[in-house]
Amino acid sequence: DDSVEHIAFHPTRPLVAASFVKDRVCVWDTALQRLRTTLAHPDGVVKTQWAGDSEHHLVTCCLDGVVRVWDVDQDVVVAEVTGGHSSQLLDMRISENLVVTSDDGGSVKVFRIS
Repeated sequence: DDSVEHIAFHPTRPLVAASFVKDRVCVWDTALQRLRTTLAHPDGVVKTQWAGDSEHHLVTCCLDGVVRVWDVDQDVVVAEVTGGHSSQLLDMRISENLVVTSDDGGSVKVFRIS
């Protein structure tokens, strides 16, 4: 199964990101109607969210327990948040520089990203 788990529109740019259960996030340019990039992950990605204070940062929540901050203009990971969870991550929310994650064991954790 290679289902799409989450879709996120960029708040100001013509971009949309889709997270797939089979180890990737695809970012499309909606103005040009084409795939812009594919961001490879080591496991399924359950959530994506554009960082509110950045024009080019996308935050992803992966089943491997890692939250990654991607620079989608450079196609690179610029930060990772790990630790704190003993089960697979299932959800994530961002508020300014805080990330809140939840796992399938019932834990909720708060992390600061810069």
